[in-house]
Amino acid sequence: MSGLTYSISFDLGASFDITKIINAQVMPLLSQAVNAVGQATALKWQERVYKAKLWVGEKDAYANSIKWNFQPGSMSGYVEATYKYAEDIEKGRPARDLKKMLNTSLKVRRSASSGKRFLVIPLRHNTPGNGAHAKDMPQSIYAMASQLEKSRVVGAGMLPTGEITKLSPKTGMYPSPNQSPFLSNPKTKQHSMTAKMSYAWGDRLTKAALLQAGATRQQAKIYAGMVRMDTSTPGGSKSSAYLTFRIMMDGQSGWIVPAQPGQWIAKDVIEEMKPLADAIFTGAVKGTV
Repeated sequence: MSGLTYSISFDLGASFDITKIINAQVMPLLSQAVNAVGQATALKWQERVYKAKLWVGEKDAYANSIKWNFQPGSMSGYVEATYKYAEDIEKGRPARDLKKMLNTSLKVRRSASSGKRFLVIPLRHNTPGNGAHAKDMPQSIYAMASQLEKSRVVGAGMLPTGEITKLSPKTGMYPSPNQSPFLSNPKTKQHSMTAKMSYAWGDRLTKAALLQAGATRQQAKIYAGMVRMDTSTPGGSKSSAYLTFRIMMDGQSGWIVPAQPGQWIAKDVIEEMKPLADAIFTGAVKGTV
């Protein structure tokens, strides 16, 4: 996403190529002023990003992508941010229905009783102090979770997944729950396959235990069912991951990411820097003349 552009140009006709002379000799202060304003703008933009309501990891990615582009001795340059989600942050994000994944994921399965499609979604919860990409869990909940008996992966295999039938246009359901739930790969004409893990389950946090320990109802809703998964490597250091598993199914009202308003960080920086830039450029021109 392009950011701020400052430029001052001179057009003395095609037969007089004296731009380089003007840039290098007549108005060096103005070129320096453009460079200084551009650098200050980039820094100001980065500062505003770090003050915005964003996750730490997103702040780092956005701020680090902001660059000042300038050729020494020239009269123009531009600040840009190349972070792929910069425009979404600036202008806002519409609401998203995550259940659309049921239309594309090859890991989708179907309930034998209702015929509804579903996905098992693992949600990882960060330990306190590790909230770069998502919110970390409260210290009090981590104290409970860290004492859980670990769950372990004890085997792996392959499972045919996906869907083969179209939903009924009237009901939005499968015509019959007895139809095959597997999707043939259009290239190989074979059933799609996905990894299937086998687990030895340890302890789980219960909603009752969380509430008894002082957790809020919202926290109990988020962390109920959490397991402590053993992620240690053979001969390596001991480690754990904290997961909850949730079901995403056709017809549910949830799994909607609410719309996010635009933060207009770049726009605010432009408005703040413009009078300063005008003053600096005017001073540079007066000083040179």
